[in-house]
Amino acid sequence: MAAADEHAHVLSYHPAATPELPYLVCFQCSLAERALRSARDERFNVASTAETYSQVQKLVRAKQTIPEDMVATYSQMITDGLGIQLRSMPIGIRADGVLYDAHPELRGMQRVIAERQLKESVGCLSPAIKQMAPELIFNASVGMNAALALAWSRLWNEDAHVVPYRLAGYVGFGEKLLSALDAIPDTPHYDRELVSSWAKILGVDGLYAIGPVGL
Repeated sequence: MAAADEHAHVLSYHPAATPELPYLVCFQCSLAERALRSARDERFNVASTAETYSQVQKLVRAKQTIPEDMVATYSQMITDGLGIQLRSMPIGIRADGVLYDAHPELRGMQRVIAERQLKESVGCLSPAIKQMAPELIFNASVGMNAALALAWSRLWNEDAHVVPYRLAGYVGFGEKLLSALDAIPDTPHYDRELVSSWAKILGVDGLYAIGPVGL
């Protein structure tokens, strides 16, 4: 996004996504538009702090599955990854819903990207990942993935991508997140409230600082 030291919005993409580029551009522009329609004091970040990393490192050490010399790096990776997921997924679900309804000509490309994301996301249910990751981080990430699968299931009227989360016991988690999304008005002015509500449901509201840009 453009800022004081950036004079233009910059959009980059992987060459492998070229066939779906029209949809991807529209999706990213939708996210940018939401941010720009928000008042300056409504724009926000989901930020990790030194205390955040310290808390997660304690959880990682308690699992006793990561060598000590890798704890700090691994903790930062999963902490920042979850923060990005929390900041982007609920708002992304809304942006995709709007595009799906308003631009049926993009649905084929949209589905290719969504299917790819859903297949990658379900890999997080791997026993190996569950064994390594702290329960709080694992449950939060998989809960959001379940919400994403449920959101696409609604639009496509299909259940296949939800089945793995149902079998693993995470559908209820996903449904709580989507209920919160449905209950909060779909305008950019409420995006921070939406993300904060998801953080509370996921139990990570005390982990991240959700506040104004530049926090």
